[in-house]
Amino acid sequence: MDNILSQIPKPQSANTDQVAEANHRIANSLALLVSMVRMQASSLKKKQEVLSNAEVRLLMEGVAARISTISQLHRILARNGSEGAICLKPHLQEVTDALVTALGSPEQAVRMVHTGGDCMVLTRQVQPIMLILCEIFINAMKYAHPTGVPLIMVTDCTVSADGRLVLTISDDGVGLPEGFDPSYGGMGFKVMRSLAAEIGGELQILSTHLGLTFRLSLPASAMAGAKLA
Repeated sequence: MDNILSQIPKPQSANTDQVAEANHRIANSLALLVSMVRMQASSLKKKQEVLSNAEVRLLMEGVAARISTISQLHRILARNGSEGAICLKPHLQEVTDALVTALGSPEQAVRMVHTGGDCMVLTRQVQPIMLILCEIFINAMKYAHPTGVPLIMVTDCTVSADGRLVLTISDDGVGLPEGFDPSYGGMGFKVMRSLAAEIGGELQILSTHLGLTFRLSLPASAMAGAKLA
């Protein structure tokens, strides 16, 4: 028995450290999810309104979408570790495919379009970026097309002239309600801004009658680090 056990490869310490780091980041994401669910529950309790079946379904689908995103993030971090840099575009496609599965329905079809180049980001930036993407996706599914018109969402990743990475996520919906200030907004908007600040990014929100656009820009210094990794 001892001879058999001695032949089993021992785990590499580097791999063990990477798994531990990935688990740590996912644990933080799950803690964030728990906090958001509790905030939603508290908000609903204060309103003391009876929700329709459609509203309850949207709430549950939102939770499912966030869990799905965290699951995909765990796979990404497990494959790539927590150090270095990775190409963002294929992971955008991977996460949005999971979100379409989690949130799409016959009543609200959604089509994703991915444009732009193969932008490189630091691996530790992927988690906040994908969680921001998830919140944008949930917001679009709830509000972009109140009448159930098929939704088209576009992700675009480019590097600006000054070296900043710019990730744009837009929908073709009705935009924000008149008088709505996204600087304050609801819970989802606050979470997105907090996640952007966590990685030194800036989140701009642009609304017209042709749709809603979120533009996340990351500093050139972060991109330089990604290229060198």
